[in-house]
Amino acid sequence: MKIFTSLTSSLASWPTTLKSGGKLAVASAFSASLIVAVGSGSADPAIAASPDYYDCAVGMTEAGVAESDAIAACAAARYPEDLGTCVVDVSEFTGLTANSALLVCGRSRRPIEVADCTIDIHTSLLESPSAKVLENCGRSLLPARYGTCVVDIVDATGVTVDEALTQCIRAGYRPWLIQPRI
Repeated sequence: MKIFTSLTSSLASWPTTLKSGGKLAVASAFSASLIVAVGSGSADPAIAASPDYYDCAVGMTEAGVAESDAIAACAAARYPEDLGTCVVDVSEFTGLTANSALLVCGRSRRPIEVADCTIDIHTSLLESPSAKVLENCGRSLLPARYGTCVVDIVDATGVTVDEALTQCIRAGYRPWLIQPRI
């Protein structure tokens, strides 16, 4: 709210500044208001951006991961809260083990998307846990898109889940289909 108030008060003085012909003054007023607005935040950026190792370790150990494995994984993760959320959600909503979820979530650049992909496919299409779904969601560069592809292809065509998993992971660039240029 402070940012908006500061910017609107600076923007209100623009017509007067423009009439007097001071383009540099407008730019200076705008930059000063941005500096003041951004710099006036009450939260310390180091505290606001600090990773949550505690929730990561507690969540994983409660989900069934060995304490030493949870400690090592959380300590090595760039975003430990995302890793912990991925492991807990996959094990809770799909019936897969927390250890198998940790292996895939720990390798992913987008662990939250991996969890969402796995959960979406399981809840929409499967009645029993499938490690193949988790593995393919983890292999995909864009897990959210991959999950949508699998669910939509199965719903639209009636092919098996395994066939949709295979086709969607292969989607995109296929070098063997490109003709050589002569």
